[in-house]
Amino acid sequence: MPLPLDPELAAVVSATRAANAPPPFSGTPEQARERMRRAIMASRERFQLPVVGALEDALAEFGGAHVPVRIYRPQDARPGLATVVFFHGGGFVLGSVELMDDVARKLCRDMNAVVVSVDYRLAPEHPFPAAHDDALTATLWAIRNVAALGGDASRVAVAGESAGGNLAASTALTLRDRGERLAAQLLVVPGVDLARDTVRIEAKRNDFPMLSPSDLRDISRLYMGLNMAQAGTFPPSPLHAEDFIGLPPAMIALAGHDPLCEEGLAYAERLRAAGVPVQVHRFEDMFHPFFAFFEASAAARRANDEICHAFAAWLQQYALPVTQ
Repeated sequence: MPLPLDPELAAVVSATRAANAPPPFSGTPEQARERMRRAIMASRERFQLPVVGALEDALAEFGGAHVPVRIYRPQDARPGLATVVFFHGGGFVLGSVELMDDVARKLCRDMNAVVVSVDYRLAPEHPFPAAHDDALTATLWAIRNVAALGGDASRVAVAGESAGGNLAASTALTLRDRGERLAAQLLVVPGVDLARDTVRIEAKRNDFPMLSPSDLRDISRLYMGLNMAQAGTFPPSPLHAEDFIGLPPAMIALAGHDPLCEEGLAYAERLRAAGVPVQVHRFEDMFHPFFAFFEASAAARRANDEICHAFAAWLQQYALPVTQ
């Protein structure tokens, strides 16, 4: 069993349950998104956003496809910074660049990196492979335009949380197959198996806070739509990829009170077995969405800080050789 849930996060869970909040993906997609928007914006009113040097909304374009992105530059925006393409969480159904603005700002500030936050299309209106296609488009655009973004071509990385972790891992796999190189990948509580056995997860433990096995079934159903038979293949499930050799070094952050922890560990082992450098950070007292709760919990802030600072060092360690 993991450590007890951090008390400040436990208070968040208690307040959520006391309010009889419906399951996150219940109702129409519009209703679910509005509930999330109201909760995040109400919380944001109480805290100051992390300060960055500049931000800019843009359109990433590659191969005739277009994806909205928001570019964050740190206050110390000298040329040659690391560039991180970031994919938000939300089960492929919820979330946006605007709602994850605080998370992207903190990544930018704490890593002193250019962050390209991707506003990929959401399901069920845009089912698989829409989000995966958008993630690839935005990353290829960032690679091609890294100098204009203010970044260093030797330190381009992908990063994502939850469903965004799936998109980051999937993009890394697809880029490798295309002969493109990334310096590293950051996978925070990634969901890497859309065919996961939620019945087995429930049998082991059915009281996960903030993300239940039932929620995971909703995510797979809403994103895969008519393509559910593909859930156990790659794409969309990186854990089922045939070959992990040659992937970029991976930093994986996991939470103890999270039904996705086991598949995150399994993914780390698949990478290690293929000779990919892997660093796993386990936060046993955290719940699934802890990465965005750095204002609600001192322990969640320390975990977020650790991830940001460790990944900045990881990018330095695994910067690609400079080619002429």
